[in-house]
Amino acid sequence: MAVAQYGGNGVPQFMSDYFDTRMRTTEPAETLAWLQRHYGRVDVQAEQGSFAEHASGDCAFVLSSLLWGCRARISYEADRFVFLSSTPGWAWRIGAAKGEYSVEPGVVQPGHELSGDVDGSAVQLVAFDPAHLTETARAIYGDDDLSVRFDGTGPVSPRMRDYWLATVRWSLTQLPLLFEPLVRAHVHRALASATLEAFPLAGDPRERRASALEQAAIYATATSWMDDHASLPITAADAARAAGTSASGLRRAFAANGSLARTPEDYLSQARISAAHSELVAFDPTLSTVGEVALRWGFVDLPSFAAAYRSAYGADPQTTLER
Repeated sequence: MAVAQYGGNGVPQFMSDYFDTRMRTTEPAETLAWLQRHYGRVDVQAEQGSFAEHASGDCAFVLSSLLWGCRARISYEADRFVFLSSTPGWAWRIGAAKGEYSVEPGVVQPGHELSGDVDGSAVQLVAFDPAHLTETARAIYGDDDLSVRFDGTGPVSPRMRDYWLATVRWSLTQLPLLFEPLVRAHVHRALASATLEAFPLAGDPRERRASALEQAAIYATATSWMDDHASLPITAADAARAAGTSASGLRRAFAANGSLARTPEDYLSQARISAAHSELVAFDPTLSTVGEVALRWGFVDLPSFAAAYRSAYGADPQTTLER
């Protein structure tokens, strides 16, 4: 029985764009109906057997485990980027290319048609919305004109294949936690980054690598400078100048590398909260107050400081000072 309800456009209807769906059936017709609802243009000719799927994600990506306890012939025209690996039992063809997903994972790109024969296979599937994957790639490589397309159907090397498969295995362990937006964002970023590195993007890889290294260097310089000057009345614009870039360039560097903070303003605030925390732990409560510490690190509004501190450390700043 299916757990989720779907609208006419095949999009899960939930209160938010997060979804978690499970389905198990022994009816070939129900299998076909489910796949067409979930994936669009799919045709399945299946013998009697079982089919099950657990899929979770949001509008940016889907992470799924499928169990084909039957023999089936599949035809699928992709409208998104789909990456698959499996246990033995899934032979596939895309145009002139063919293979077996247990030997090597592969990509089905928007507009490509996959045909295949499945026979008792467990499948791991990652699907990305093209617009969201493009946005992530542009942030990582600092190229606002980058168009995501892959040369070929498999990974660039055995080492990168293993890296991608390990990332997918780790991501599947996070399925019970994907309802948390921060966890979901972290998993999406890890999967997208691994995919963009493991599969051969069209274009010059040397240019992308140089751009990514430049973004990382800007990020490292800016964060180090903010750490050193957090006690001063500095701004994100000051950090951009110190890193030798523009304000927009600094934001792109944070979008590409900021796992702890997605913007320079957030990073500066976290740096100041961290410094204030160190002082609250070290200072004598008979000689210092929370207000004095907060003001020294640029927080003129004590309630806002207390709220930010509780969010970061799970405790009230006054409690920390008095310990």
